[in-house]
Amino acid sequence: MANDSSILYQHYNVDNIFNRSVIAGLLYLLNHKIEYEQVWDDNVVERVTVPFAYNFAHAKDQRFAQDNYTFFGRECFSDKLIDGKFDMLPRFAVSYTGSQIDSGNITNRFVKGKYQKEVDGKVETFVAFIYSIPLTLNFEMEGWIDNYETAFKIEQELRNIFYKNQTFNVLYKGMKIGCCAGFPESDVIGEKTVTYSFEQESNIVKMSFNLAVECYQPCFDESTSIPAEARIEKWGFDVNTYNSKDTPKSKKISVKLNPIDTSVLRRSGDTMYLSWKVESNTAQGYSMALYYIDENKEKHIIDSVLMQNDYEWKIPYYASSIKQPEKFFIDNSLVAVKSAPEILVTANSSGEVDEGCFIITNPGEFSSDGFIQVSLERINSKRKIEIYDGYVGVISNGILINVIRYESLSDADLQKYNINVSNKKKMKYEISSISRKISVGIYYPLDKEIYDQIDNILII
Repeated sequence: MANDSSILYQHYNVDNIFNRSVIAGLLYLLNHKIEYEQVWDDNVVERVTVPFAYNFAHAKDQRFAQDNYTFFGRECFSDKLIDGKFDMLPRFAVSYTGSQIDSGNITNRFVKGKYQKEVDGKVETFVAFIYSIPLTLNFEMEGWIDNYETAFKIEQELRNIFYKNQTFNVLYKGMKIGCCAGFPESDVIGEKTVTYSFEQESNIVKMSFNLAVECYQPCFDESTSIPAEARIEKWGFDVNTYNSKDTPKSKKISVKLNPIDTSVLRRSGDTMYLSWKVESNTAQGYSMALYYIDENKEKHIIDSVLMQNDYEWKIPYYASSIKQPEKFFIDNSLVAVKSAPEILVTANSSGEVDEGCFIITNPGEFSSDGFIQVSLERINSKRKIEIYDGYVGVISNGILINVIRYESLSDADLQKYNINVSNKKKMKYEISSISRKISVGIYYPLDKEIYDQIDNILII
């Protein structure tokens, strides 16, 4: 059967009804907690789970099973009713009798909560201020049991389970709501009754007891609702001076980036100088926001600046498209690795991995100072493994501070630190395959329609 993603967004009239969710949770609790032992023989003991069903009719003077289950023959047997009765013993009917607000337990309303609602046919998560209403939902249980022995066993199990409150969770608008069920009073009343269905029957024990469920209904302030993924990235403000001629309505502001040479190939990790001009007839203290857009059209905020016209941007590694090679360090008796360092590999403008092309994100920890061999491994276009071991890590104060080429070391150091180079070539990439074009821009945070952007900046 093929997966149908539309099922996720199907909704029904019974969805997001708070009382219904609590009742379903209580029924699940009762149908998995209330059990008793039925002894049939010395070595034959059955563990019986007592069934609880919701009393849809709330009819105390009519048979529950007859009212709700007799007429399913209309679907199964072409509108012919089924004669007889379908009573099972023991069984219980759960009736909801009402609720009240516990105003004394109302807590602070100025907290935020996440919830889900449908927007344009899809379920989305929102955040809003939440007001939790403390509620007590009351339930009456009516049970029909075949004999007093079984009734006493069930009564005993009820006390055993609900002598302390039982907790359960339900789902409401995507939130997990905690509920607590217990006796409102410590009385369990049993009475012997004679009931009638289609023929007279006797010796049926009727048991009644009450349960109360304490919970909090979350109420959300829709006026403060925002998408959960929305967040404040930067603040924007300015200071304006107005006179009889220049008013807020006549305010004008513009921003223009100075030209950037798009023919230059820039490396991730390098510093890129950005500058711009801002003109306004009223703004005296203004803020601007810098951003870049990658090849996937995703916008990334660089920074916000106040009262300045230039910025030195260190191009982040994730703006690059270089596929990282596998790296491994060769231990030796002189400099052992206690914890492995973490390195990002870039390339120079020629596509070669040379000195200065390593960004150390975690210097690791080593047993002593000295030099350690760094090998780079990758799979080439012919699906063969290539190993470049002509790189050396410089260890100082027990951490990795730099990665250099083996030519920078003397023959004595190469021999002393057991550095054996089998492939003296530098790892090289094809520029066309790893260069990526990004856009860099600037905008006025108080009006995003005021912006300037330069496209097709090459990053390697």
